[in-house]
Amino acid sequence: MSLQQRLPISERSIRSIAISVGISLLYTAIVLGYSVHPATDISVSGTLWHAVGLFSVMAFGTVGVPLLVWLRYGIRSPGVLLAVILLFWHVLVAFPPLGSGQGDSPGFFFVFAWMPFYLVAYGLLAGGEYWVRRRTHSQPTEHNGIWIT
Repeated sequence: MSLQQRLPISERSIRSIAISVGISLLYTAIVLGYSVHPATDISVSGTLWHAVGLFSVMAFGTVGVPLLVWLRYGIRSPGVLLAVILLFWHVLVAFPPLGSGQGDSPGFFFVFAWMPFYLVAYGLLAGGEYWVRRRTHSQPTEHNGIWIT
């Protein structure tokens, strides 16, 4: 294959990328909508477009990557971690003893701020799930005296 030729992109890949980007942008819109609400006392520093760009990248890293890996490759463990992250930062932290119950720090800040750590955790979980699946599928088994690999 020469450098001039491109690999064909499957419809499944395009659909997976579109869904994960769309959900990430939806999460960004929800966060910005919550931020501009007058009752929240949250301000966005800098211009709105910088915030949209930065929040979108961070939302894709936190929300979009696990969805992409799940939809494209069928690896579910990063999606489970995403559900735990969102449940913790948006629901559980609002109630004592984990939080103050007053909503003093919005959960989405930590969803975004810890994105690099989440990406590492997603990678480790996805690699572990892939290794376990490959290991369990490649074990030879005996069926009626015939070894099947």
